[in-house]
Amino acid sequence: PATREEVYAVYYDELRRKIEDRGTTNFPEAGGRKLYGDLTMVITVNHTGAVIDTEVVQSSGTPVLDRRAEAIVRSLSFSRFNEAMRRRADQIVVVSRFRFTRDATLQTQLSAQ
Repeated sequence: PATREEVYAVYYDELRRKIEDRGTTNFPEAGGRKLYGDLTMVITVNHTGAVIDTEVVQSSGTPVLDRRAEAIVRSLSFSRFNEAMRRRADQIVVVSRFRFTRDATLQTQLSAQ
């Protein structure tokens, strides 16, 4: 498991950084008011770096925030898998905890499923 994690560690960091940057730049709002909250999402990325699925598995309690979080992820594309990753998988499934904070930033915490 530790070796497997090393293969994906850099990739997970890229995912996290891109999601946080996009979420902070395009911080969710509704009716001119910022939306705050926490949610957990499962993200599936294929070997080309395309997001092929998102699913909110623990809602923030605000449906519009949940939808905006999914839109943030779906608007991104990531790097192609490197050779070591490609040998192991055609796609990865990542569980991500999203925290839209009062200082208008998105913080994420990723883990492999």
